[in-house]
Amino acid sequence: MNVKIYLKSKKNDIDAIATFNTDTKEVTVKKGSRVSGHVGQSEKFRGAASVEKQREGSVKDKTVIKDVLFKSPSTAANFVTGTSTNGWVAWKTEKGESIKQAYSEGKNE
Repeated sequence: MNVKIYLKSKKNDIDAIATFNTDTKEVTVKKGSRVSGHVGQSEKFRGAASVEKQREGSVKDKTVIKDVLFKSPSTAANFVTGTSTNGWVAWKTEKGESIKQAYSEGKNE
């Protein structure tokens, strides 16, 4: 099942819409989403080069120009925020719950 999820930040001018596949745990960031203009370069964020590579041909002027599929919520969140981000917590459902709250409670017990 695909569920619409959101990642927003007024401070960083981020407004992303995606779908979360509850079976595969994959996230598709949708065309038209707005991502951060900055990709953090630090020792703590080893994925910076990967984010920059993923954004090539997918982002123009901070706007996603085609749907982009990611194998995990965190990889998708890194792509959107340009920093190391826990996607299970950062992405929210329409009800405002994190996808961790909405789709993983009780499944690890």
